[in-house]
Amino acid sequence: MEPWMVNLVEAGILLAVIIIGWTLVGYPKWKVWASHQEGLADLTRARNEQQIQIAQADSRLAAADKNKQAAIIEAEAVALQIQAIGKQLTEHDLYLKWQWIKMMEDTSGDDDRTTIYVPTEANIPILEANRLRKEKE
Repeated sequence: MEPWMVNLVEAGILLAVIIIGWTLVGYPKWKVWASHQEGLADLTRARNEQQIQIAQADSRLAAADKNKQAAIIEAEAVALQIQAIGKQLTEHDLYLKWQWIKMMEDTSGDDDRTTIYVPTEANIPILEANRLRKEKE
């Protein structure tokens, strides 16, 4: 046999031993290692998704807290406005009287409106209808 053929046969045998060794020993170990790495990657992805969800929930909570604070401040401002208007109207009732007179002037020409005057005393209507019934009896 030629020396180059011997080298070729030796190389073929060596290649066959490497393939058989890889199939029997290397591939099963590599498969376990690869699945372990895949599991670590899945775990890292799950942790990242969990951190994202926690960050989103924290931001929603912070936004809700800010909205609550804004609503409280707005409500306090409205309450102060109502209090100031109420104080001014009780101290200066001329504005209400002027509004009533203006309303009467605005609606005086309407044919479909009827104004009924009810006599009052201390802003309580005086109901005289019962007095007349009692006198007849």
